[in-house]
Amino acid sequence: MITVVFLLALGLAGWTFSTLMSKGKHQEEITQELGNIFESLKLLASSVTALVKLLMKDSISSAKDEDFKPISSNVIDLLKLDKKDKEAA
Repeated sequence: MITVVFLLALGLAGWTFSTLMSKGKHQEEITQELGNIFESLKLLASSVTALVKLLMKDSISSAKDEDFKPISSNVIDLLKLDKKDKEAA
C-alpha cells in the first residue's frame, strides 16, 4: 500500500515537473497549488509537533501522579517495618 502511494506521489511529481518545464497555459495556477500544498504541509508539521508536545506533557504528568505513588507507599511501608524491627530488637 505504501509503495502504491509512493509511486503515485512520484508520478504526480514527475508530471508536475514536466508540465512546469513545458511552459503550459496553466503554469501560474500550478505554482499557486504547489504553494498551497507547501503551506498545508507546514501547518500539518506544526500541528503534529504541537500534538507530540501535548502528549509528552500529559504522559509525564500522569506518570508523575500515578506511577510513583505505589513506589513511595512501598518505601514508606518498608521504613515502618524496619523501624518496628529495630524497636523489637
